[in-house]
Parts: sequence; structure tokens; C-alpha cells
Amino acid sequence: MVRFGILGAGNIAHRFAASLAHEQRAALVAASCRSTQKAETFLTEAPHAEDARAYGSYDELLADSEVDAIYLALPHAYHKEWAIRALRAGKAVLCEKPAMLTAQEMAEVAEVARETGVLFMEAMKPRFVALRAQLAEAIAKIGTVTSVDATLCNDMLGFVEGTGSYHMMPGPGAGVLLDCGTYCASWIEEFCPGEGELVGFAGAQKDGIDTYVDARLRYDGVDARLECAFDRAKPRTATIVGEHGRIVVEELHRPQRATLYLDGEEPCVLEAPYEVDDFFGEVSHFVGLVEAGEAESPVMSLEDSVRTARVLDAIRAAFAMTPAALEVLQEQERVLRYDTKFDADDAFALGAAVKDLAGDYDLGYVIRIVREADEYDLFRWGADGKRQANYDFADGKRRAALRLGHCSLWGYTQAQLDGTPASELFAQGDMPVGGAFPIRVGDEWVATLCVSGLHEGLDHELLVRGLSKVLGKKVPAFTWLTV
Repeated sequence: MVRFGILGAGNIAHRFAASLAHEQRAALVAASCRSTQKAETFLTEAPHAEDARAYGSYDELLADSEVDAIYLALPHAYHKEWAIRALRAGKAVLCEKPAMLTAQEMAEVAEVARETGVLFMEAMKPRFVALRAQLAEAIAKIGTVTSVDATLCNDMLGFVEGTGSYHMMPGPGAGVLLDCGTYCASWIEEFCPGEGELVGFAGAQKDGIDTYVDARLRYDGVDARLECAFDRAKPRTATIVGEHGRIVVEELHRPQRATLYLDGEEPCVLEAPYEVDDFFGEVSHFVGLVEAGEAESPVMSLEDSVRTARVLDAIRAAFAMTPAALEVLQEQERVLRYDTKFDADDAFALGAAVKDLAGDYDLGYVIRIVREADEYDLFRWGADGKRQANYDFADGKRRAALRLGHCSLWGYTQAQLDGTPASELFAQGDMPVGGAFPIRVGDEWVATLCVSGLHEGLDHELLVRGLSKVLGKKVPAFTWLTV
């Protein structure tokens, strides 16, 4: 019998306790909270916990010799301290995701786990559901994986703020990336070899806390995308593409259903309901490891948790503007130039390329290519539903670019580095944000490419992709696009 104690008796601890009650090889024997009264209240609500002990401090629980393992359900920022204390106290640790705030923190915990020989496992639920057996068979059928797209977006910002959740409270554990993005990062970690390079980024923040992230990474032979949100809803899926087909996993954070699309065959639906609930698989697996005296999980290893945290580290860094951002913009402008001419045929080819690439995004947009000698539109196109105001906004970006002598994003980037308030940034009546780029023939600025409507800085990414395609030139990606 594995005897559990719970550190942190919050909402998710209630769900864990309910699931644990169905595991016959384990029992809840103790819980700790910031006060004994709160711990007692928790235990009165937990099933089969009549004889469990309530503690008003976490240290008291760790000193209990009758506790074999703990479920660590404290806020993210406290995971490292109490995981290490628990491991050194000889308690196996099932740690709620994200295991740690950074890869460095996770590496330190992993070192302690290996040093003490005590089990530590991140509670990454999707890896332990019943559907995983069918997914493994499906992965083998699609062949070598070429891309992974993991999206977990919820329109819940008002709810998170209204409940006073620490997810939107200033501090190191806040934000959507650590909450929802962790699940996405785990899917990417599982199927992408080696270390990834961040090649595209867009994000939104509220009061300095991330509420939306859209990041693209490149691994050795595998492209990955991580998208998560508190402020918008989308289908919550993991799409794994291989040489011979793809798999679309529904509700990636707690999957029970997926569809296998093999080339030349009818789609095949894969279904497997939970055994008890979405917690039970990880609970049962962890209990089995403790009983067997194992020091690490083969399903969610210590290195798996370190690599998952590295994915989040790479993306989080994109929110912090550095001088390297201006260097990247400068290099893009230096390389993306026409050698001898830029005429109407070139403008049509460029506009068509941008329009074709815009199909990779799920928002409406407008495209303009303006000849600066006479302000004539060489190319003009707008998605259905776009109005004149959208073209006017694009022209505001163009005016900003002309004033700056650089792409319009230069103004926003410089302002971020200088700490310029937004009120001053837009005081000129133009729009110094991503979406307008100089078209130069040699050193002469002959036209301006404008894109508007994708938001979060993806306008700049799209126009750079378009120029790179038609010119056949590679440039470094700008990965600091936030609003």
C-alpha cells in the first residue's frame, strides 16, 4: 500500500484525491495546507480520508514517517523548493505540471532525484491515458514524423481573472505558457528530436502576463508549432504529421479520441475512454513505480521534463526584447532587396506569393504594394469582410516606415528597448508596428509592402516570408513579436 500525502490542498488536489480513491494499491493518509483548519476541511471533503492527518505546515507532513509519497499541488513557483525537500525526506514525488518554472530548475531537481535515488515524476496526464496504446500503433503507421502542431486555446481570461487565480497574478508562475503551453510542449518534446530553434513567435500580454502564445520551432527534420491562449478559443488539438499521413488528437490535454488519416485510405477514428478519469492513468502508473522501487518513469522521465521545460524557456525568451532584435531587422532589410528592378510584374509576383503564404494563418488580412514615386498601388488585395479602414491602417504602417527609414516594426522594437511609453510611440499619427517593409532596388527605396490584419506581429512575419520566397534569399527570423 502506497501512503500519500498532499502538499497544497487547492482545487486540483480535490480532483487528485477523488481519483486516488479508486486506486486499491494506495491511500490518502495526510494533507497539508497553510493552516490545520484548511487541511482538515480538505480531508472532510476527500473520499476515504476519515483517518487522514491534517497538517498546518508542509514540513510537518514531510516529517511524517507513515507518508511514502506526496502529490505536489502547490503553485508553480513553489515546486522546486518543496520537491527537493520531499526528495531529501525520502518521499516519492508526483509533481503537478509544469514540474518547474525553467529547465535549469528541473535539472537541479533531477540531480537531487538521482542523488537520493527517490522517484520524481511530472504529472503529465496525456501520456498516461488509455488512448496512448492506439496512438503508438498509429504513429508507427504514419512513418517518420515531419511536423507537430499542438494547440490549447481557451477563451477564459475573464474567468481566470475573476477567480483570483495565480495564473494571472504578477509573479514567476503566472501566464498561459506555463499553464496550457506545458501540455503542448510535452507533445513537441515527445516527437521532436534534439534541441529546437525558435524560428517564429507572436504573443500577447496583459499587465505583463502572457495571455497568448504562437511559437514555431525547428528541430532536426521536424517542424513544430505551439499555440496556447487564455483570451481566445480554438479546437484543442495535437496534429502529428508523418511521411504517410497524419494523426489529429482531440482535447490534447486529456485525450480520449483521435483520427488517423493515412494517405489513400479512409479516416480511422481511434477512441478509448478514461479508466475512472483523466487523473487515474498517471496515478496508477506512479503507484506501480513506487511499489516496484523504481527511481524514474519510462513514460515521463526526468530528461523528458527537462526537455519540455527547455521548449518553454525558448519561447518565454521571445517576450524579452533585446538589442539582437534590431540586428535581425537590419539583416532582413540588408538581404531582402531586388538587384536590378522592381516593376508591376514583380509586384504582382510578390503580392501573389504573400497571399498564398497567408493561407497558413487563420485571420483575415489586406495586402498593399505602394510605388513610392507616385504613391500608386501596384498590388492591392483584401480578404472578405475587410473594409477601407483596414487599408488605412496598413497605410499608417507605411507612413511609419517612411518616417523611420526602416520597416515599421523598427519603431516598436526601438521603443521597447528604450522604454518609450505607447502614448509617445503612436503620437506621430502613424503606426510603428509590424506590417510595412521597404522594397529596395540596390540602395533605393522604390516601393513599400504592407500587410495588416493578422495581429500579434504576424504581419511582419508574413511579408518577410513573402519576400524571402520570391527573392530566394534566407534571413534570420524575428522572434520578439508581442503586443
